Amino acid sequence: MSGRGGPPSQPGLGRPSRRGPGRPPDTRHENPGWIVFGYLLSGMIVYGGLGWLISRWTHSALFFPLGMVVGLALAIVLVIFRFGRSGPAGDGRS
Repeated sequence: MSGRGGPPSQPGLGRPSRRGPGRPPDTRHENPGWIVFGYLLSGMIVYGGLGWLISRWTHSALFFPLGMVVGLALAIVLVIFRFGRSGPAGDGRS
């Protein structure tokens, strides 16, 4: 028992979620370097894998490296959109 007359405190039970609907996740404790690394690696793996499959299907070696480059480019764009903003739009900074 908790000593206050209520049910024993168990983590995660009976607590409201810290994150409400439509609110972005709390990223204060995440290391941005690992997030960027994960985006770059996963983009190359996913689109490189798709390029490899298309290369195997069409018997053309062009699609695998093209998929790797496209995946890397899309991952860089995602990183820029996620981390490239310096502040609110109305504060005069770009």
